[in-house]
Amino acid sequence: MLQILHDTKIDFMGKRHIWVGISVVLTVLSLIIIPVKGIKKGIEFEGGAEVQVKYTKAPDIGAIRDLMGRTGFSGALVTTIGKPGENGVYIRVPLVAGAKDEDVAPSVVKALRAAQGDNAFTIDSQSYIGPAVGSELIRKAVWAIIGSNLGILAYLWFRFQFQWGLAAVVALVHDTIVTLGVFTFCGYEMSLPVVAAFLTLVGYSVNDTVVVFDRIRENLHAKGGSVSDLPGVINHSINQTLSRTILTSFLTWIVCLSVYVLGGPALRDFSFVMVIGVVIGTYSSIYIASPILVIWQTWLAERATKAAPAAPSKPPKATAKKVRAGRAS
Repeated sequence: MLQILHDTKIDFMGKRHIWVGISVVLTVLSLIIIPVKGIKKGIEFEGGAEVQVKYTKAPDIGAIRDLMGRTGFSGALVTTIGKPGENGVYIRVPLVAGAKDEDVAPSVVKALRAAQGDNAFTIDSQSYIGPAVGSELIRKAVWAIIGSNLGILAYLWFRFQFQWGLAAVVALVHDTIVTLGVFTFCGYEMSLPVVAAFLTLVGYSVNDTVVVFDRIRENLHAKGGSVSDLPGVINHSINQTLSRTILTSFLTWIVCLSVYVLGGPALRDFSFVMVIGVVIGTYSSIYIASPILVIWQTWLAERATKAAPAAPSKPPKATAKKVRAGRAS
């Protein structure tokens, strides 16, 4: 495997209390920002209309976006769909204040025909998404994220131990909350693709954590399973996997950043979650999951020590008599 760092001896666990404290502060701030600022919900969750049309010539997506803004459909999502050359366009608009819900999609088509002519395109479909449907989607999205975390906990419990799985899930919850806090603070819009981005983030983060945990387990087995110097074993394991972590995370981050910069409005919210999440997920694998594992194992060791019977402070009576007999002789 390509190595960009060799024989590093960074003391990651030596400053674990500082990094855990920083993460607690970031998590608390995120939990404050999310309800105070409020998550900006997309059309899938708030309700709106979707229109799919097929143009006779290659459409000008920028001109269609400008047209939607000028005709009162601010915040509309306009993107191409289908294979190259099919000239398909997907338009998604939020509900318009003062207009009947079922009139939104026809109003979009009417605006397109008025600006571009009746023969510029044909309508493939038009539909309305009501707020009730949006509430159901919110519920399913939340359960999807919760279910993925529970599934990962079960998998890691089976592959490692329960406390290892719990440490990884705590890191995943941290990643989700902090990323959602940054996402909300920056004013991006929650949509189904964004939910998919959070689920992708969960998978990416746990993969990085499993790589580190695998190396920790291998090194513990090499030491005979002793956890007397668990922080040292974790430091050694993280240093061993550091090149892989940096290369994988950096290349993934570059791809996500490229999508964010070049992907256009349709992919901006999704890619923003990944740009922030990859950094936070990599950080949590080192400074959240591993320190929690140390804290948990230390607590278990202290508990076992307290539960163990105390050594007798006086010799047994038989031994004491034997000592006295020896002195008498």
